[in-house]
Amino acid sequence: MSAKININEYNYDQSLLAFERQSNDPQITANVIQLFLSQLQQQSIIFNGDKPIQIAEIACGPGQRTIEYFRNIAFQPGYDIKATDINATFTGHQDFKYDTACHPTDHDPNLINNGCYDELGLTSKTFLQAIYANTIPLRSFCVKRGNAFVDNLLSLVSTPGCQHTPTKGNKSFLITFVCHCLYYVFNEKLPEQAFQQFFKSIANDILAHDGIAIFCHSMLKPDTYSALESRFAYQNIQNVHPTPEELQRFSLDCIIEKHCHHNNLLCYKIEFASKIKFTQALMDQEHIIRNVDRYDELDDNAIDDVQRLLFIARRSPKQLYHDNSDIGLQNLVDQVIARVKKHGGLLKYNALQIVLSPHVSESFKQQVEMAINQLKNILQHMD
Repeated sequence: MSAKININEYNYDQSLLAFERQSNDPQITANVIQLFLSQLQQQSIIFNGDKPIQIAEIACGPGQRTIEYFRNIAFQPGYDIKATDINATFTGHQDFKYDTACHPTDHDPNLINNGCYDELGLTSKTFLQAIYANTIPLRSFCVKRGNAFVDNLLSLVSTPGCQHTPTKGNKSFLITFVCHCLYYVFNEKLPEQAFQQFFKSIANDILAHDGIAIFCHSMLKPDTYSALESRFAYQNIQNVHPTPEELQRFSLDCIIEKHCHHNNLLCYKIEFASKIKFTQALMDQEHIIRNVDRYDELDDNAIDDVQRLLFIARRSPKQLYHDNSDIGLQNLVDQVIARVKKHGGLLKYNALQIVLSPHVSESFKQQVEMAINQLKNILQHMD
């Protein structure tokens, strides 16, 4: 945890880590996706043949979630991952590629990149550690920095020099992950245009005919974490009880369905829930949390809770404090405390959306639909 909070700046990385520390969302999401991949493997869908599976990981983050998806799924030919993210903390400042076929005797990650291991981004480090620990059969990977919603998406997952690099007209990605990242499209100057460009590229450049794109995002539902985020951060709904029109415009499951329809992509949805919790310090030190001039009095738990509040609002403490409107600090604390008292935390509802190419074979489509129905039955019995 951070010993202090800089009230003048919003630190995304710190607030994200605080959010994940008290949320079961990352683990539940990883478990659900792993269950789905297991269903595919049991039916020999995608997990077949003797070649590595080509995977595109869009907005990859630090890489841990990718490893978790495939943990405990044995597939000897392994995986070739092309990953991209806009955050240089994750990708590093230089593109990086690694192939185990070219480094059969390397066991020390510090030998990589001419001794420049420390300069690599977190994603490359995570993938290298997975290779050395044999956590998953990762045969090769490439990591490249860029904005997947504005830049050329195909180029971001087609780093020059990587083996099996897809080219336009030769789509080879059998699995594409697009998880918890489309929220940031709302920050673009032309969000609708960015959505259109992104889904057009998924349909035309990325997704193999018998491949699967896996989208996972929180849904905009009344009185939830996502409603608070939409109100306080994106300010695209009038209150935490969005209207039907606002749901269609701003709930990502609806947006994904709309753009899939426009690009003739098949889209299936599976829903599951998670929760973000706060510590008792939120209540015990509420009066201090409401006054940024006293933040040096907060203990570590209260600091962590403040970072979770900031992750909802995506603004600096000072900006929030001086905002006397209904999207300022005082109302944010009111809204969060009310829901923590009522639900024990902030409820979060997620949509796992499985997207197939318009050129998918009928037999592949039926097999995937069977795997989806099996996953729905498993989740229903787990509730």
